[in-house]
Amino acid sequence: MTAGAMTDGKTTENPGKMGKTRAFLNSIGNALRKPRTDRQAGARSTQSHPLHYASVRTLDPSRLARAFLAADDGQITEQASLFEMIEEQDAHIFAELSKRRRAVTSLEWQLQPPKDANQSETDRTTELSELLADIPRFENALYDLTDAIGKGFTALEIEWRAGSQWTPAALHFLPQRAFQVDRDTGALMLLKDGNPEPLREWGWIVHEHRAKSGYIEQSALFRVLAWTYAYKAYDIQDMQRFLEVYGQPLRLGKFEAGTGKEAKNTLLKAVRNIGHDGAGIVPKTMEIDFIEAKSAGRVDDFLSAIRYWELKQSMAILGGTLTSQADGKTSTNALGKIHEKASERIKLHDTHQIEPTVTEQLIRPIALINGMFPADRCPRFKFNTDETVDIQKIVQALGDAAALGMEIDRDWAHKATQIPKADKGAILLRAPGGDQNTQKPKEKDAKAGLSHLLAMAALANKGQETGAPEAFAARLAQLSAARERALLEKISVIARDAGGYDAALSGIADLAMNDSAFADLAEDIALGTMAAELAGRAEIGRE
Repeated sequence: MTAGAMTDGKTTENPGKMGKTRAFLNSIGNALRKPRTDRQAGARSTQSHPLHYASVRTLDPSRLARAFLAADDGQITEQASLFEMIEEQDAHIFAELSKRRRAVTSLEWQLQPPKDANQSETDRTTELSELLADIPRFENALYDLTDAIGKGFTALEIEWRAGSQWTPAALHFLPQRAFQVDRDTGALMLLKDGNPEPLREWGWIVHEHRAKSGYIEQSALFRVLAWTYAYKAYDIQDMQRFLEVYGQPLRLGKFEAGTGKEAKNTLLKAVRNIGHDGAGIVPKTMEIDFIEAKSAGRVDDFLSAIRYWELKQSMAILGGTLTSQADGKTSTNALGKIHEKASERIKLHDTHQIEPTVTEQLIRPIALINGMFPADRCPRFKFNTDETVDIQKIVQALGDAAALGMEIDRDWAHKATQIPKADKGAILLRAPGGDQNTQKPKEKDAKAGLSHLLAMAALANKGQETGAPEAFAARLAQLSAARERALLEKISVIARDAGGYDAALSGIADLAMNDSAFADLAEDIALGTMAAELAGRAEIGRE
């Protein structure tokens, strides 16, 4: 190893021209070099990577090809500058990319302890999470990392602060045009005064985001978007030229035969200027006619071409066009569901690429330098990408499955319901009325009771329950009694208040159509019939 090497053993001293490398032994026993507290990139005022804003307006396919060819050779400055200016000058690309980036940064994040963590590791994970949250403008830094979605990579310089603990004082974003790619190793190099130099160890977070497969200079989404921008720029320029003369009459100057060249130039100048100034002078012997165009062109043709390229841009960025094409024709609910699933997959793709970067290049250095974890037991950074679930439905399904005798892992149930496990010593919620394992379904909850009825039937079918049809019939009568009484009371009120036989029948018919109690009773009967059939089969089997 070279000077300042890190090992998993005791402190090492590497002799060299500069003497022994200064190292310190952390509490885990790893020899680590202290990070430097000064910035490698220096202050912003010392950086010289200007943008030539006007140049992107003349972007054409040949210029793009030259920039991409240079980038493939490691010289990415021109390509990165084009990417940055395209994002600034194309509002549609900016809007669509912002949707995708904010879909990631809107998620909550957490640190996951190492597998089978003990209490000490869990406590240190909580402490490390608090250190991370205390980094100034950490959420902004996460947003900066998503800049790699379009441009292939993002580099944040870590400014370290020494104190009771080593923590990042700030995470500084540097534009991609400030770097160069080493052609042999593929490593990113910082350009300082035009000279490339390696990035300091533990001094940078470099996130590579692959929109497509390829080397770091080739994997950017903007490699695709740049072509659509160039072609769309032609249509926009043509439309602007068209609008400049659209609706203006033809200005035709007339002169007498034998007019000299100087007089002709005077007339031509007047004809040209009158379009902009609305005024001009010519000799009395000359005249200017205004000829109205009988057929005007259509600006809609240009807008359609521009719209075509914008839809291509939306497809490249978001995987679909529905969020930018709400025309009432294609925005159906079914297509919306498909687009939602595609967006969810893209979001997962983005988060799964960012998480290991934060873990390896930020969490790991903080943990190792401060001696909080050994190298193979560092926590992991995770975004919360779990979809919201209907807890009531899941809990009911789990209860029904458990009643049928299914063996369900409690850890899996906690994860499925998104209800975290209680910490040791926490006050636990318990169902009223004692132990849940011995408590029978409440009589007022007919559906829960019928689920229990089905469970009894299933157990009987396995030979684990005796009592057969009589028990099930009695149970059904018990569960349905409350609903039957409620319906009978309503029917008696209708019959009492009705003016005659026909009015009473009409009132009962309306009740049957509009009162959900009838449907619930029908469901009770259907479930009870099913349970009785299962029980009957079990009884016959035992005979």
